[in-house]
Amino acid sequence: MAALQTIRDRGGLLVSIVIGLALVAFIVGDALSSGSSMFNNERNQVGEIAGEGISITDYQNKVDQQEEMLKAMNGITALNEEQQTMLRNNIWQQMIMEKLMSKEYEELGLTVSNEELYDVLLGDNMAPAMHQLFADPKTGIVDKERARLIVKQILETPLNPNSPDYGAMLNQKNYWLNMEHETFNTRLLNKYGILLAKGMYITDEQAKANIDGNAIKTDFSYIVKNYSSIADSGIHISNNEIKEYYKNNQARFQQNEARRIVYVNFDIEPSGEDFSETEKSVEELVHEFAASTEPMEFVNLSSDAKADLNYYKKDEITNDSLADFLFNNHTEVFGPYLENNAYKISRVGDVRMLPDSVRARHILIAPQNNNYMQAKATADSLAKLLKNGADFEELALKNSTDQNSAINGGDLGWFNQKMMVQPFSDSVFFAKKNDIKVVLTQFGAHVVQVTDMAKPVQKIQIATIEKEINASGKTTNKIYNDARNFATGIHDAASFDKKVEETGLTKRIATVGKNDKTIAGMDNAREMIRQIYLTEKPDVVQTKDESIIFTNGNKYTVAVLTEIKEEGIANINDVTPTIKRILIQKKKAEILKKELAGMMDGSESLLSVAQKAGVDIKEASEVSFNSFQIPGAGIEPRVIAAVSIAEQGKLSAPIEGNQGVFVIMVNNRTTDETETDDIQKTKASLQQVNMYRANYQAIEAIIKNGKVKDQRYKFY
Repeated sequence: MAALQTIRDRGGLLVSIVIGLALVAFIVGDALSSGSSMFNNERNQVGEIAGEGISITDYQNKVDQQEEMLKAMNGITALNEEQQTMLRNNIWQQMIMEKLMSKEYEELGLTVSNEELYDVLLGDNMAPAMHQLFADPKTGIVDKERARLIVKQILETPLNPNSPDYGAMLNQKNYWLNMEHETFNTRLLNKYGILLAKGMYITDEQAKANIDGNAIKTDFSYIVKNYSSIADSGIHISNNEIKEYYKNNQARFQQNEARRIVYVNFDIEPSGEDFSETEKSVEELVHEFAASTEPMEFVNLSSDAKADLNYYKKDEITNDSLADFLFNNHTEVFGPYLENNAYKISRVGDVRMLPDSVRARHILIAPQNNNYMQAKATADSLAKLLKNGADFEELALKNSTDQNSAINGGDLGWFNQKMMVQPFSDSVFFAKKNDIKVVLTQFGAHVVQVTDMAKPVQKIQIATIEKEINASGKTTNKIYNDARNFATGIHDAASFDKKVEETGLTKRIATVGKNDKTIAGMDNAREMIRQIYLTEKPDVVQTKDESIIFTNGNKYTVAVLTEIKEEGIANINDVTPTIKRILIQKKKAEILKKELAGMMDGSESLLSVAQKAGVDIKEASEVSFNSFQIPGAGIEPRVIAAVSIAEQGKLSAPIEGNQGVFVIMVNNRTTDETETDDIQKTKASLQQVNMYRANYQAIEAIIKNGKVKDQRYKFY
């Protein structure tokens, strides 16, 4: 079990997920009664990779195995929703990479030998993840012999199903084998990336061109005739022009799979009656609360929120009326009052003279195998030594798990009451200066000593009973009936729109992806999104129980699927507005270029052209070929390219830009001095960029052409 604890202590939560993600660091990345086996298989698939179906059973088994291992390695009983989503995404990306990249590796003859794998796992060239796993937390140094012994113990210890440690030992072994597998794949991927990058050689001429692109700076004047100077209504675009552009530029109109819906939300909010009933329930507690001799305990038994055990000065209480009342009435009850969607009553729980801040030092003894009593026993022994005159700084340096403070003799500096966890905070703020105390927190056993404190002032503990105002069953039923009445008779988008018009409700529109979790206006909408994607044609979206009313958090929702967008080239009708805008701008550019060319005829100065065009001359300085934008003009790559080659002192021809048509005149051009070793430095820098591009773009292309179909939305 010692090996398990070592891995748990060093690994941190979701280490396997992090390692697995290294593979994709550059990507994102009921059967019918007929009994057709092909149809059954499709219904039970989470997707396809390289044309091969991936069954829900195989995929979920991998997820379950990883989940059990992670829970065991981290001493937790369950992963939260975010962690489960991260795990499922990681497993899917791993499966994509392994199936697609294995073919690439085989064709190239790439592999990782046993000796090489050992070297990065436990050898002289230990991978960073391995180093993190086995490093001494105090020194950061890895004892490689100890690491090898731990792994040997994990792999060679016989597994006895009858042993109480069988599950933990099996998880240890699976954990390590998974680490080996992921390290193997990561090593292969790194080799693949290096191979690609080395094939993208940077020549001296390329490096020099890049240097010149930065070194040659141009100062120029320019005018711009904006496209907005011509009304769109004055430009005619025919259907044939739109079709022709669409035919010749289809690559520009790639779209991801998506679904468009229209929907109405019915907010589940408390009624006026709910407010009154909540206020009444709080008011009924006032007399008993005032008579209580243990107000904080009364709060914990009666309130929707636990008692706040902190102490406050008067000016720290944000409710001025409450502060004035409590500091002048230590036994009476204030309220009921409405605050943060709750009715509250408050009284003083305790009064003390306390400092605003203290300075303290501590020695933290972290529990081994969750044995807090053993940690406390060790802390008690250290406290006894300190009370007998031992040196605090020396003991902290030798024994404290908190090495960040240990190097300073355990000193934590100055802190206020809310900066530390409650047991620790109470211990030090209620202590006398130089007292030695032992206190238990979730971090372990602390030996603590207050070394200094601010001047004590009067502070009070506020006992507050609060009741959150929620919609009652009666209110909820009424809102549900409103939603049901709205949904009655809706069977398509047209009937939906008619009902919206009749009721005056707010119609919302959303485009959702298959793996989205939220929709505007609602938070927990994953189940609704799943059902949207399971709706095969534009229709009313139904729950899995065939209801047309979804419950999303504190809302009821009625939705209609209006459009299905498949991955690939967008339909011409969907992109017609975009194409029309492009063609209008192109026609405007031709008109403005012709106008400016006419104005330039016979003009030798930019000022003359500007006056004829009715625009102002603008200045730009130190613009290079590699510049991203032009000051005052924005992103204009065609203009920047023209500036870099324009002849000084002469007007340029009209240049079609992003926001309008430009005419420029170069006023001055300078060249920065370069060092003799700049070419080699630039080559190294460009090569590094190529390495990133090689990994990202190549693998992105492999996945794009790998016939990957993600259908996990059918199950999650």
